[in-house]
Amino acid sequence: MLVFAQEEDSNVEDLATESMNQVKFITEDKFMLSGNYFAGNLDKSGVLLLHDCDHDSSSYDNLTKELSNYGIHAFSLDLRGYGNSVTEQFSHANIKLNSKDYQTYQTEFIQLSSFWQNDVLAAYQYLRERVAKNRDVAVVASGCSSAQAIYLAEKMRINSFVMITPVLNYMEKEHFKNLIDIPVYFIGSMHHANTYQTTKELFEWNGDRGSTFKIFKGIRQGHSLLNGKRYLAQDIALWLNDTLAK
Repeated sequence: MLVFAQEEDSNVEDLATESMNQVKFITEDKFMLSGNYFAGNLDKSGVLLLHDCDHDSSSYDNLTKELSNYGIHAFSLDLRGYGNSVTEQFSHANIKLNSKDYQTYQTEFIQLSSFWQNDVLAAYQYLRERVAKNRDVAVVASGCSSAQAIYLAEKMRINSFVMITPVLNYMEKEHFKNLIDIPVYFIGSMHHANTYQTTKELFEWNGDRGSTFKIFKGIRQGHSLLNGKRYLAQDIALWLNDTLAK
């Protein structure tokens, strides 16, 4: 019995690796978004993955492979201005290069990120069309993209969140507190004061019994924490598989 299960998992992994595609689609304002999509099994749910503000969709390569082991549809989006979702007009790298001071950078970044709510909604719809109607979608967010997960949940039914060292201002936290309680896997770094306090506050507020809070020593955030801790991607994938199956 165990041998059969191991063989089945291996086949799923091989199939998912072969079916991973870089995908592109056009938004309502005619911008071309890009991301990496792992096609899952017909009877499985989906996960939308949103990277932090210092990386791109490739930061989730390990996690998407772990999700594919369960046959879950996984779509890691390049937010506008990052990875392959870049043009001369919309480029985070160019903003950093050309900004003479932090205030200029912040102004340009706010303008760039103002498009993300609609972009994330378009990415959700892309994934939703590939997941069976009777199955759900969860969202993984890291750092600054945590706000985008919250905004999406205000518009669409989301099964669950994974929030890795969430960066949220006061109003964004209030938006979270106004959501219907859903299972959330909170991941924090104890010695990164701002995100740790946010993570602790939201975990204590959330009333779903399926929620959990994992704390690591140190100051690692987002990409660095996810990919610097052995077995963390496996643990997240297992939690998502169990939560989506309920």
